Amino acid sequence: MKEHNLMNTNQLFMNSELIPEQEVTLVNLSLILEQASFAHILEEEDRIYLNEDGIFPFWIRIFESAHILAFSTYIKAPEGRTEEELLKFCNKVNQDFLVPSAYVRDERIWCFMPLYIKDHLQKSHLLRLIRYFGDGCSKVKRELK
Repeated sequence: MKEHNLMNTNQLFMNSELIPEQEVTLVNLSLILEQASFAHILEEEDRIYLNEDGIFPFWIRIFESAHILAFSTYIKAPEGRTEEELLKFCNKVNQDFLVPSAYVRDERIWCFMPLYIKDHLQKSHLLRLIRYFGDGCSKVKRELK
């Protein structure tokens, strides 16, 4: 794991509800999560792993060219499930649940949700969606059994 410098050159955004898109960086997201007391780890150079108690753990990545933050995680498929059964389960999740979207890859159910950040990111919306996505993933895991 790489060490990250958590000093931000522009602390003004921390006091604002709207974060300009150019200020949406992993370091600044980490500062927002820290300010909200969410346990997390800056992993490598491209993602944050959110591991707060009571919230299903997941990764946050920034895709600058698409102007999104991507929330993603996976649930290991139960033993003995066929790929067809897993695909049917994902289709049910995608039909019945607003969040997250689900797909199968490498014998895992992957959960995904994009958060569009074109122009700016609303801090309260980010924090609300973190809980919403985590709750949705917990529901998917319960349904999978």
